[in-house]
Formats: sequence, C-alpha cells, structure tokens
Amino acid sequence: MALGLQLFYGIDKMLKWLTDNIGLITAIVGLITIFAIFYAPVVALKLQRKIEDHNEKKLRKLGIFKTLLATRANTVSLEHVQALNMIDVEFYGEKNIRESWNIYRDHLNSYPQNSDRATQDRWEEKRADYLTDLLYEMSGFFGYDFDKVILKKGAYSPMAHGMLNLEQAIIRKSFIEFLNGDKAVAVKIMESKKSSEEMLGNR
Repeated sequence: MALGLQLFYGIDKMLKWLTDNIGLITAIVGLITIFAIFYAPVVALKLQRKIEDHNEKKLRKLGIFKTLLATRANTVSLEHVQALNMIDVEFYGEKNIRESWNIYRDHLNSYPQNSDRATQDRWEEKRADYLTDLLYEMSGFFGYDFDKVILKKGAYSPMAHGMLNLEQAIIRKSFIEFLNGDKAVAVKIMESKKSSEEMLGNR
C-alpha cells in the first residue's frame, strides 16, 4: 500500500513538473526536430557514401581475383601481371592473402636463369603451387568453395595459343639479336628461269 502511494505521488509530481515546464519541453522538442530535419540527410549521405566505397573496393578486389583466375594459364600476360601488382593496395588489410602474394612474388623474383632444365622445371612446379595457394586464399575471402586441384589444373589453354606465344617469343628474340648485331640474316639470290631464257634469246 505504501509503495503504491509513493508511486502515485511520484507520478503526480512528474506530471506537475511537465505541466509547469511545458514551454521548455516544447522548445527542446522543436530544436530536436529541426536538428533531425537538417542533419538526417547529411548522416544518410555519409552512410550511403561509405556503403558505395565499400562496394567499389569489393568490386576491385573481385576484379583482381577474376583476372588472376582467368589468366592463370598465361601468367606472363599483361593483365595477369597488373592484377598481381594491385594486390598490395586493394588487399591491404587481408593478412593471409598478402602473405601468400609475398611468398609467390619472392619466388617469381628468384628464377634460376643459368641452371639446368631440371632445376628450372622444379622452379616452375613451385611457382604453380604458390599461385594456387594465392588463388585459394582469395577464393575463400570471396566465399567460393574451390579446391586447389581445380585452381591449379582447371584452366583451359588451347595448344594453338601456346604455339603462338612460342613463335612470337622466337621472333622477338631473333629480331633483338639481329638489331644487336649478334645474328646475321641469310640472303639467298635466286635467278628465275624466264630471265635466263630471255638473256639467251637476246644474244
């Protein structure tokens, strides 16, 4: 009973205070309303920009992953190399991805130039493994459930492309050797049968 009376008197006092200060309360509510009207659009705009920035960053990251995945059978292509060099910037806060890239980059920069073919083949096998590890980390980041076998051996590369790349490399190498004076161009002079007959007929 006593508790009920105290609660009643407390509510009565609160109502009396609200009645006595109705002008102040109205002013406060008005200020809050004005503040909300002018500030809410600013907050909404900032929130929208943050969401757009987040989505753009995610799209750039996804673009790098898709490029590396699409060009994993042609790792010397310009698109592949450019995508690799963007990892440090776009995946700055992703520790596992950057660690995989650091290991892969260190291996790429240690190609055994003057070693035997077996050593170079072992280097190439490790290169493929390190690239697979990098793609595996990236696929997990984007929620793809790829296994390492698919990432390493699932790429399609026509034999014609390989032959074309090899031929272009041979042509470039030969042309550079010619320009440097390291290689001569063979010239064969052939006399046509018709011109020989004409010369004999004119005598």
